[in-house]
Parts: sequence; structure tokens; C-alpha cells
Amino acid sequence: MQLQALLSVALCVAMVAASSATAAGQAEKGCRILQRAYPDAVFSPGSPRYKFENEYGWSTTSYLGPACIFAPSTPEMTSFAVRTFSQNKIKFAVRGGGAMPRPTTANIGPEGILVANTNFTKLQISDDSALVSVGAGVKWPRLFEYLDRYNVTTNGIRMGDVGVIGTVLGGGIGFFSYEFGTVTTSVDSIQCVLADGTITTASLTRNSDLFWALRGGGNNFCIVTEVKLKTYNVPNVYVGQVSYGTADIQSRYIQSMVEFAHHADAYPTASVEGQIYWFPAASNDRFYDAFIFNNGQDPAPPGLQNFSAPVMAPVTGNLTQRSMGSWFNGFDYAGDRGQRKIFHMMSVPAVPRAMEIVVDTYFAAVEHLAAYDGFFSAVSTMPITRRLISASNDNGGNPLGLNGDSAPSLWLVESPSWTNPVDDAIMLETHKTLNEQITKNLAAEGFERGPYVYPSGDDTQVDDMFPGYGQENVRRLKSILKKYDPKGVFTKLLPGGPKVAFA
Repeated sequence: MQLQALLSVALCVAMVAASSATAAGQAEKGCRILQRAYPDAVFSPGSPRYKFENEYGWSTTSYLGPACIFAPSTPEMTSFAVRTFSQNKIKFAVRGGGAMPRPTTANIGPEGILVANTNFTKLQISDDSALVSVGAGVKWPRLFEYLDRYNVTTNGIRMGDVGVIGTVLGGGIGFFSYEFGTVTTSVDSIQCVLADGTITTASLTRNSDLFWALRGGGNNFCIVTEVKLKTYNVPNVYVGQVSYGTADIQSRYIQSMVEFAHHADAYPTASVEGQIYWFPAASNDRFYDAFIFNNGQDPAPPGLQNFSAPVMAPVTGNLTQRSMGSWFNGFDYAGDRGQRKIFHMMSVPAVPRAMEIVVDTYFAAVEHLAAYDGFFSAVSTMPITRRLISASNDNGGNPLGLNGDSAPSLWLVESPSWTNPVDDAIMLETHKTLNEQITKNLAAEGFERGPYVYPSGDDTQVDDMFPGYGQENVRRLKSILKKYDPKGVFTKLLPGGPKVAFA
């Protein structure tokens, strides 16, 4: 029996090795096909451009070394690549801004080809400045800087060197979301390449089912090459990053977040995101910070009274009036690169004790990680209001499954960072275990985690994203997937990220 077991294991190992070799062989074949068709757009290992594209991502967990990298500059080039992949059963990945830390979602190893959208740099505003066309390689800092020229802005994320397209496909939120809903509500149309190579556009009036699915459906349906976003006549806002001090402020800090979730509907121009962070190499203390914002002329609106004196006075920082482009480009994004990162997101009721359980359990569980190179972490807090949820279903809706039961709530995101790949296992196992404990601790006091999770959540959450959208939305997504990708190209050959077909 022992011999049979050993033979069985050996056979499995051999089959996996053979499968990997086959995939790598097909990828090399694909590289040659692309090289013949577009010699200036294919980059092989050892070239400077290959290194640049392979290491373009925000987290080093995504530096995977594909067989080659294809950097198209037109939808037609992307179409050729998709048809090549489909006809030859070649695995691939697609990368826009590169902020996705989960391995294989925005890069792939030698078994596949990376499609890097770096060259899709288009930015073009309409004659009336009501719409802006944005290429798939554009990031939010550049977009907001461009919009400053026309004294308009759009509903994007709060800050970060993050791709626009990924935010749209994931249904992200930002400062303006309390007023306008998730970023999905500001999308006018989406240009993309389907599984058969067809270049098409999705909007409220054309391929409306695909338009609905894409705004939260991830990379399951097509490769997006361009979006058109609605703009708003907002030349300047009040915005700033403030710090409230260390752990002695925690109770008041949590109470302020909870009250914002419950009462900020009355002041939708105001916005807040909390950041509780710990840099053990610099201090044993946790610091309680926030990004605060007002889309108006008042630097101290009623909606932010719990985040200013006398309720909770900042120790450092303040709001200043500036454009969104100035705000986004005032950060040193390069200083945050070169680390290994993951996200883990959860939704909890907007109750002080629920947030307290998460924060206390998390930081107690990661104390031992201070011994590992480069470790630091943060827990971000996004208070979710009823208005944010209701506004998010405008513009034809989306599959996110956000409804009246979704608010008021708190969305909490753990974002640990570390330096050395040899520490991956301990980081991932620690976070897996501690989040199981958080769920148990919440349940013990009568709290349930909400079903919604981000598409950028860690590997333990890949299978949770689409079920969190609700059964009816999953059924509808699967029907749309079958219509636009009947052969499963973006399911079978694009392995990274949550997959609708498996939900």
C-alpha cells in the first residue's frame, strides 16, 4: 500500500511537471507568433523593457517572470493577441496600473504571456468637458492632473498610484462616493476586446448587459482598452491627511467612524477614511490617522465635526483647499514600492464594539511579525452610509450586490507589507489564522461579517467575492459570461482573480 501511495504521488508530480512544460511550450509559441506580427511590442527576458514591465506592479508578489511580455498600443493589437491565445490555448495575464498585489491576477509566470497595457495612455476630454476618455494604462494621479486643466474632476479613488481601469472593474470607492456612489456610477462607456477578438463598446444603450457586468465583474468578460468617465465641475476641494495620535485615542476614534457611517447622509459632500497603522521598526505605538475631505467651500463642515476639535483634535495635519490633481500628485508613491503586500477586506456592522474587536484582534495577532524584515501594517476604515449604497445603484446598476442591508457599516482593510519572499508563508498563514479568529470573536458577541469583499482581497477571499454579490447577481453574471465568452477564454486561459464561472 505504501508503494502504491508513493507511485501515486510520483505520478501526480510527473503530470503536473508535464502540464507546466506544455503550458510553457505553448507560451513560447505564442511569443513567436506575436513577435512576427508586432516585433516592436514583444519583450523577452533579459531586456530592459521586460524588466520594467515585469516589475511594474506595486507589490513584489507580482514579479512573476512571464515567457514574454506583449505591450499593445491599439485595440487591434489586443484583438490579435486574444485570438492567438484562444486558438493556441495559451495562458495569459493582463495588467493595467499594477496595483493588484495578489500573484497571477496582473502577471503570470513562464507558463504564460503578460499583456501590459502601459502604452494605452490616451486622455481626451470632450468638447463640453462633460466626459473624459481614459486609456487602459492610465493611473489616477495622471488623470486628475489632466482634468485640472479644465477645472473639472471625476469620481475616483481617494489616493494612490492605481490604475483607472482596475478601479472600474472592481467597483472602487473614493471621496466623492458619499455623494455619487461607487466609481461605477461615473462610467459612461467601456471599450473592450471580447474573447473572439471582437472590439466592442458597452454602455447603457449598447451591450447594456455587458456594461452592467463589467462594473464590478473583474477580468472575466473581456480586456478593457478604454473607458469614458463623467466629469464634475469641481475645480477645488478641501482635503488633507491628519493624525490623531496613538492608542489612547482609539475609543473616540472608533466612535467617530461609527457616527459618520450613521449620520453622514445629511452631509454627502464630506468624506473620511481612517488609517490605523503600525511601523514596528520606528515605534511600538499604533497611530490613528485619517484622510478627510469636503467637496465644498467649508474647511470645517458639520459632516466632519467628529474629526476636528473639540471632539477629536488632530495632532498633525489639516485640510487645505486644492485641486484633486494637486492632492494626488503630492505623495511619494515610489517610496511605497519594493515591498510584498496583501489585502484582506471585511465588512462589519457600524457598531463600536465590532470595530474594536477587529482592531484589537488584528494587532495582537501580528505582534510577532515585527521580527521579520520590513514588516509594517495598517487597518483602513471606510464608513459606509445608506446614501453611498443607494447612489451606487444609479447609472444602470452593477453586480456588486450592495443594498439596504449593506449600510450603515464599516469596511475594514488589512494591508500588511514585508520585504523578504522567504517570509511569505508566515505572513499568509498568520493572516489566515487571525481572520478566522476575528470571525469567531465577532460571532461570539453577536456580530456577523457582511458578505461583500473586494476583488483585491488575499487568496483566502478569492472564492468569496462573487458569492458576496448575491445569488441573483451571480446567476445573471454567469448568463452574461456564457453569452460573451462561450468557450471560457477568460476563465480557462486567464487564471488570475476571482472567477464568475466557479462561483
